Amino acid sequence: MSARGFTLVELLVATVITLLVTAAALAMAASARASFNVGPGSLDTVRRLRGAVESGAGALRAAGGDIGSGALLSSVPAVRPLTDLDGGTDGPAFQALWILRAVDFAAARLAAAQPRPTDSLTLAVSPSCPITPGVCGLDVDDVAAVFDARGRFDVFEVVAVVPELMRVTPAAGLSRAYAAGAHVMKVRADRIGILRDADGAGVLSRVTWAGAREPIVDGVVELELRVWGEAAPPDLRDGEDGTALASYGLPPSSPGEEDSDGYWPPGENCMALRDEGQPLSRLAPLGAPTTLVELHPAHLDDGPWCERAGSATAFDADLFRIRRVDLRVRVEAMPALLRGSASRLFRRGGTSAATPLRWVPDREMALSVAIPRR
Repeated sequence: MSARGFTLVELLVATVITLLVTAAALAMAASARASFNVGPGSLDTVRRLRGAVESGAGALRAAGGDIGSGALLSSVPAVRPLTDLDGGTDGPAFQALWILRAVDFAAARLAAAQPRPTDSLTLAVSPSCPITPGVCGLDVDDVAAVFDARGRFDVFEVVAVVPELMRVTPAAGLSRAYAAGAHVMKVRADRIGILRDADGAGVLSRVTWAGAREPIVDGVVELELRVWGEAAPPDLRDGEDGTALASYGLPPSSPGEEDSDGYWPPGENCMALRDEGQPLSRLAPLGAPTTLVELHPAHLDDGPWCERAGSATAFDADLFRIRRVDLRVRVEAMPALLRGSASRLFRRGGTSAATPLRWVPDREMALSVAIPRR
């Protein structure tokens, strides 16, 4: 430096030093910011993972419901594994669940036979039939199920109620006209699985019976379902009082009882046939008695069918075998800057080029949920 000020060389040197110091400070700030994001990002990933697992397990534990669940689960399978969230059953693996459960206190029976599938349902007054709201707790826009002891059922939306006549009107015609004594109850019928965006991001979602799609947890990249069922077919017998019994699923029809559809011989249904008058199961043994075997989509899509195969309400009788569902859920960090390139750590790669110390790897959790025998 001279008396006249700084020389050009000195100014250049000072500028370079200033730029180097500034660059180092910015790099340290970026590193500190990345480190600051890792902690909250990791906690958020764990929180969402727990939420996803609890949502799936909670829905399975609620299958059937507390109100009227005995009648519901002994007549209709309340858990139905699906190969996609749209209701498919013919894919290579289970990726979604259809869950039916009774809700509130709305449980009743038909007081009279339904004349035609498009007609209203007339309910009988009983202690389990609440006075309000509507008819037996059913009101307009509620979702209800009607089912009988042969595994025939419909889920419908209530479009009108007439309390004075104890009548409930479905929004659309049912698959059949139901006889007096059929059960009617308020239900939820939801599908749970992953909805994917165009970029592959997943959201654990619930699809209601009406078709509404409700997000549950963001950032769910994988949902694996393994389903286990009883290897042995149900034990069937005719009770001394004439009531047929089954260790699980539909009991056989009483000897000589006619099938109103004319589909099965007298005394038989989709789960039971009769040989010289004695009830035998239509389900094939899949392994040693008292053990559980893993059920695959092929097991639940080959019959015997309750309802005619191809009917909108048809289901495979092997669904009554289900006793356990294993869930495995994998969740990713939401910000892409916390994910490295696609690898075993990341199902979907992110934008981070930093060291692994700045990453939040995918988290996963597994849980088994028992499905009780009814």
